[in-house]
Amino acid sequence: MKLSETSIRRPVLASMISAALVLFGVIGYTRLSVRELPDIDPPIISVSTTLPGANAQVVETAVTDVLEEELSTIQGLRTLSSSSSEENSQITLEFNLDRPVDVAAQDVRDKVSRVRGRLPVDVLEPVIAKQSADAQPFFWLALSSENYDLMQLSDVADRFGIFGERRYSMRVWVEPDALSARGLTVQDVENAIVSRNVEIPAGRIESTRREFSVRSLGELKTPREFGELAVASQGTQLIKLKDVARVELGPEDDRSIFRYNGSPSVAIGVVRQSKANLIDVARNIREALPSIQQTLPSGVKLQAAYDGSQFVTHSIHDARLTLLIAAILVVLIIFVFLRNLRATVIPGLAIPASIVATFAIMYFLGFSINNFTLLALTIAIGIVVDDAIIVLENAFRHQEELHEAPELAATNGTNEIGFAVIATTIALVAVFTPLGFLRGTAGRLLSEFGIAVAGAVVISGFVALTLTPMLCAKILRMSHSHGQLFQMFERGFNALAERYAALLRRAVNHRAAVLLGTLAVVTLSVFVFLLFPPTRLHNELIPEDDRGFFLVVVRGPEGASLPYTDGYVRQVEQIIGHTPDVNGYFTIVGGFAGGVNSAFIGVILKDFGERHTTVQQMIGGLFPQLMGISGVLAFPYAPGAIGFSQPIQYVVQNQDFAKLQQIMGPFVQRAQAVKGLVNVQTDLYVNKPELRVTFDRDRAEDLGVPVRDVASALQTFLGGRRVSTFTRNDKLYYVMVQLDPKDRAMSRKAWARGRSTTSIVCRRSRCRRRSRRGWRKARPSTRSMAWRARCCRPEVRRRSRASPVSSARVLAPCTSRSASRCSSCSWCWHHSSSRWCTPGPCSWRYRSRLPGRWRP
Repeated sequence: MKLSETSIRRPVLASMISAALVLFGVIGYTRLSVRELPDIDPPIISVSTTLPGANAQVVETAVTDVLEEELSTIQGLRTLSSSSSEENSQITLEFNLDRPVDVAAQDVRDKVSRVRGRLPVDVLEPVIAKQSADAQPFFWLALSSENYDLMQLSDVADRFGIFGERRYSMRVWVEPDALSARGLTVQDVENAIVSRNVEIPAGRIESTRREFSVRSLGELKTPREFGELAVASQGTQLIKLKDVARVELGPEDDRSIFRYNGSPSVAIGVVRQSKANLIDVARNIREALPSIQQTLPSGVKLQAAYDGSQFVTHSIHDARLTLLIAAILVVLIIFVFLRNLRATVIPGLAIPASIVATFAIMYFLGFSINNFTLLALTIAIGIVVDDAIIVLENAFRHQEELHEAPELAATNGTNEIGFAVIATTIALVAVFTPLGFLRGTAGRLLSEFGIAVAGAVVISGFVALTLTPMLCAKILRMSHSHGQLFQMFERGFNALAERYAALLRRAVNHRAAVLLGTLAVVTLSVFVFLLFPPTRLHNELIPEDDRGFFLVVVRGPEGASLPYTDGYVRQVEQIIGHTPDVNGYFTIVGGFAGGVNSAFIGVILKDFGERHTTVQQMIGGLFPQLMGISGVLAFPYAPGAIGFSQPIQYVVQNQDFAKLQQIMGPFVQRAQAVKGLVNVQTDLYVNKPELRVTFDRDRAEDLGVPVRDVASALQTFLGGRRVSTFTRNDKLYYVMVQLDPKDRAMSRKAWARGRSTTSIVCRRSRCRRRSRRGWRKARPSTRSMAWRARCCRPEVRRRSRASPVSSARVLAPCTSRSASRCSSCSWCWHHSSSRWCTPGPCSWRYRSRLPGRWRP
């Protein structure tokens, strides 16, 4: 062949070509990303939307359904799933594998912007994100301190992905009694903050020589400044914010908790770039931790809580070691059979030339160094030497049997089997290349495997026709005298050949027995390993492995509060803390774990050489202890290599939630009865307790109270509202208005203003007085104030009054004997002073001489 002849005549050219292949392979190897498995993530786009103060049903109707209707028409969409929970809507769109994720994300943005106007006014801007395994944190850092609170730690770490965060905010805790006493509503407070906390560029002042920019300094920055803010005026008296609310710096959201080894901390999640080397990034982080620690304030401790690269490091290290051992064994076997050091070097050089050059192909195709590609190269080691051994053996035969010169023997030997080498290469490529065209998850897993093997085979065929003939011509020489080692191997091979020849003659003489025996072995193997249940081989995509890490999921009943869930989580932490071989653990309650009734604990085990139990054994020991905790459902499980979902999932669909709930009950019971299934649970939770506010629209119209004002007041009081912003340490934070936590436990203190200027009336019930003719409504007159509820008291008669959503209260005793008690709300009217008493229920029921009788 001309290629072989040219290589023999020009050895420098053949050497440089092989060296260039190796060089390109080394460059590609240094630039390849390292990961555990190939990139099998389909194009997935998530749309997260928040509607403050809304329950799951409102979120489903007002947000999720609107977005689903529009997003379902996107081209190339494979599946669309949604989840509606309290205040949050999560829609996940999975596209076909051939759909570019960037194009899909742009289509999703266009669809969302098209229906943005149909969403509620108070909804926050939808967040559209591309999801992949590379976008998840693989390295967790725990920031803790005994001298700083969680808000200060969050202020240090808020440039990263944080869990357990306590972000600064200016909390305005309104006092409903103070608002009502001054005839104000929460909308007055919000409007005052919005209009009086501003900083707007005022333009510029120009003269003939100079120019000045003008800025209006109207922004408030401290709790004291906010407290002095004027909300309203009554005559000559200013009502300040501190008169009707308590202002302080506090966390914007405290509905999540993060702890590391039981200590409150702030978690920092590190996300690597998609093409970055996972192991190098983790190593650089660990090396940088000491220098980062020196820059932190005194008393703040930064430590590695979880390093997801450790298992990948061990796995890749084992795969590389296997690859090296395979290469060494192949060279040793070649030496044993050829019994010639010069002849052993020739295929030994073909191995690195073929394997290393394959990394260049992997780099240009966008592959990564993972367990599958390293497995492919390990298998390819035994294949790439085949072509070199064929060429070597034929050239050796020409020298030994035909007594040809080395260069002539190499030329003639290669020409004889050149097409055989090409045919073998094409056959192997035809076997492995189709794996690259498989679809689905299995196809994505095996595509890099098949292409890597095929690439190594192609390069090995090229090396066998260029480098190997040149080396045979230059270094292969016949040895006419052999040592004792050669003679020993020769005698052993001759004896083995004689026994094999005898066995082969017997097999030829007994053809029927050989065929029947082979058929019996095949049949028995199929029955034992595929059909017989006790010994049948199980099917799974990726086998379970000991990753040195497992999760404990804790879920409380629907409606459970954060303190309730956290109390049981601490019990689980105590059990984990007393478990041997546990190196550490981190806890997330709420937030990333789900609602405030959900939590998970990541348990990190000691290194493989320092512990005596596997992950599966430890999970088996913890399972009965955790299941014995009453009040919550807690169970451990080891996440697989692909995702954190459960290994078996069923999807049940129905357009009616009521029917779906009826279906899920028996379905879960049947699944729990199946042998081998544990931790059967559903993600459909429709039993969360809720309080429903029903509006008396006729009554609201009589009082001049818009339903929207009442709903808005409820949202601000109970859910909190971001009304403005302020600056602290050159960072922007929100101003939150909400009812004080101690008052938020009762749903009776939300007030809305009516259009009447002479009375303040009750939202839930009307005050009535007893007369001889029975019950009748109290007259809407200021003269009959003694007959009205305390929500009707005329403290500021010339201003429009506020009306409460509910008037029932528990108050302190009133000791006055000249007062009448309202039967609806328990406030007392003092006739002598024409005033209402301070909040407190009367210790008596009737003290007035007015007509009629009051009933409690």
